[in-house]
Amino acid sequence: MAVDAIELTDPGWARHDFYMRLAEVVESGAKCLGSHVGAVIVRDDRVLGSGYNGTPAGYPNCTETERGCRRCALRREQPDAGLSGRLYDICLCVHAEQNAMATAARFGVAIDGAILYTTLQPCFNCLKELMQVRLRGVVFLREWQAGHPDYVWVAEEYGRLVDHYRSKGNVFARLAQAESRPAVQVEIGHPV
Repeated sequence: MAVDAIELTDPGWARHDFYMRLAEVVESGAKCLGSHVGAVIVRDDRVLGSGYNGTPAGYPNCTETERGCRRCALRREQPDAGLSGRLYDICLCVHAEQNAMATAARFGVAIDGAILYTTLQPCFNCLKELMQVRLRGVVFLREWQAGHPDYVWVAEEYGRLVDHYRSKGNVFARLAQAESRPAVQVEIGHPV
């Protein structure tokens, strides 16, 4: 699957970069011992939901002291065990994209037709969920891959899902990054 990119020369790049920077700020709240990911959902220049990856609300976090998720603890204890991309079924962490969608739902905010900005390309399950809630676009910073050799077939299914999503007129693209990132200079509208 070829990954589309929003290049720096794209007229909308600065606006996409602005929202990606918000996702990066949200990412700083992640407590996972593995990846840190942040996501924001935007429609009509308004943030409708945000989230970072971590355990469910009120459950111990995946820090060294709290050790909330056994999968994260196993990855830390056995770094060479090849757990990357495996054992998602025992992972307690809610992904950033899921948290962003759940936050909007918890506050009664409709997100259909919105764009999701996420610091990591959505995994297989998150891609299915964002398709189901009818987000019209996904813009991500870093690429995700089914990391374990036993799951190579997942990449093929993932590619089919992305192709289907795009065939409906939706955006699914990586945001190209500048060598240095100057301060954001974009007009996003006037507050209501």
